[in-house]
Amino acid sequence: MNSLLLLKLASGCYLLSVAGYLLNLHFNAKRLQQISFSCVVSGFLLQTICLGWRWHIAGFLPVTNLFSTLFFFSWSLAACYLYFDIRYRIGATGLFVMFLNLTLLFFALGRDSTLPTLISSLDTPFFSLHIIFSFLGYALFAMAFSLGILYLVQRVFTVSQLPSLAVLRKLNEESIFLGFALFTLCMIVGAIWAHWAWGYYFSWNIKGIWSFLVWLFYAGMCHAKFIKRWQGTGYALLSIIGFGVVLFTYLGIGLLLESNHPLE
Repeated sequence: MNSLLLLKLASGCYLLSVAGYLLNLHFNAKRLQQISFSCVVSGFLLQTICLGWRWHIAGFLPVTNLFSTLFFFSWSLAACYLYFDIRYRIGATGLFVMFLNLTLLFFALGRDSTLPTLISSLDTPFFSLHIIFSFLGYALFAMAFSLGILYLVQRVFTVSQLPSLAVLRKLNEESIFLGFALFTLCMIVGAIWAHWAWGYYFSWNIKGIWSFLVWLFYAGMCHAKFIKRWQGTGYALLSIIGFGVVLFTYLGIGLLLESNHPLE
């Protein structure tokens, strides 16, 4: 009950940040931007406390069902956004990212938040590392998705509160590179974990195949940024398509198909 209260309070902070960023598009006031950023920080801190609380009670990183994966995805996305905003002061970009974050929390709050028991094959340090690298990678791909859409918006409408096309392109490319690096670590740790638990590094199950396809797609994107015809608009479109592949790998397979990564 207390952890859910913290999560609802965090959602309220993110909702206020979205409202603040939306108002700032009209009024373009530095104070509004600062308040919105403070709301994001407050929401992230509340989510972090909630995550720590659940981790302490469970005795393991509680990311084993749909509620907890959506929650951790949201937390990871907020962390990635704060990294970029603190480093680059990306301002109104937070409107779309926090709206996406709220969408994740909206679906999470409608699910069962009970802490499940961890099966023996998951009860290893590899489990936590695999999950952390995986969802931070997903969050950075979600960040790139947001930046890709904003790049297309800025290219058509030239919104003064948004970063320039050059900055959006740079941030998009950095998101893809960092996400790819973390997802690579996720794949490596997952392979070591699979060998430790089941005696093989890779199995031809549908989750493993689609995870490899995600890795292959973003490996291609890391190369595409050096090819002129894929720079700018092409790269933004690839970022949007790539996140669609990520969502299918994460939600589509877990909810619609049988795999060794079910979401209940």
